[in-house]
Amino acid sequence: MRRINPWMIVMPALVLTVATACGAPAGSAGSAPVDATAGPVILDSCGREVVFDAQPQRVLAVGSEAPALLVAAGAGDKLTHYAGSMEVPFDEATKAVVEGAERVTEDSHDVSYEMILGSGADVVIGTDIAAGVDLDSLADRLAQAGVQMLTVSGYCAGFEDRSTGGLSGFDQIYRDVESYGRLFGTQPEAAAAVQDMRDRVSAAAERVDEGAGQSALSLYVPTAGTLGSYGHESLVSEQMSLLGLENVFSEVPKRYFEPSTEELVASAADKVFAMYLPTGSSAMETDQDVLEELRARPELDGLDAVNDDTAVVPLNYYYSSPGPLAVDGVELLAERLATP
Repeated sequence: MRRINPWMIVMPALVLTVATACGAPAGSAGSAPVDATAGPVILDSCGREVVFDAQPQRVLAVGSEAPALLVAAGAGDKLTHYAGSMEVPFDEATKAVVEGAERVTEDSHDVSYEMILGSGADVVIGTDIAAGVDLDSLADRLAQAGVQMLTVSGYCAGFEDRSTGGLSGFDQIYRDVESYGRLFGTQPEAAAAVQDMRDRVSAAAERVDEGAGQSALSLYVPTAGTLGSYGHESLVSEQMSLLGLENVFSEVPKRYFEPSTEELVASAADKVFAMYLPTGSSAMETDQDVLEELRARPELDGLDAVNDDTAVVPLNYYYSSPGPLAVDGVELLAERLATP
């Protein structure tokens, strides 16, 4: 049976195909100059320094996180192109921005070097997972063509030799919003959004008064292929911790991995987060869909929590992805876990 890895297949990903053609994007000349007294804006992108001498005017967002991060930063009007699914539970403001952008492709893994240049964008922001491609070389090549590349910080842990700067998952979200605020001159809006997100996360954590001492297992459930889970470098693991739960795989130094049947059963988890997507290898549209698929899995025989309605917590994956929707996710989980 073909093994399906949502880290490379399901999650929004910017698969940048190295091509031989090269040209300057049409929109590059429209960039607004950076205030000469302030100097260039320098941002960190997973340990790679990215220098902006001019404020980008045309942004290609790849994947579901970048649009919401830009909107939170007060720079949603800069998003001109989008590569990704429309089946994302965007908030109304982000949905309006995405619907108003030119659609490059529905599948974010299909984005190519030529698509980026053809869009006329002067910066591409997203998740630059690119199997077999050196990211630094690719970023340099795009820069030579007049396009800068920024990685959504929450995906840095998934790349070898990439830095998260020692930040937690939520702090990486806050950092991205603040960085985009600096880049687009919208610092007050970005600062207000970050404070609002911090307050909401704290409030959600305070809602759950029972849960400390309970263990939780997160499972990505595809319609075919191997079940996946998340180690301590995942955002869902941090969401668990905030809500008083302990990730049974918190000692696994990975973001995503595929545990054995023996490991799943031996975890004896008190709670199971059943994660799914309405697109890709999951293609499940409702909580009931993922419950039925989860309980049909023979490899979970012996894990009692799977058959307990109060122990299984269905979760649309987008609510644990490294963008503002993760804050909605904590609130959603807190509501489901809180004592009635």
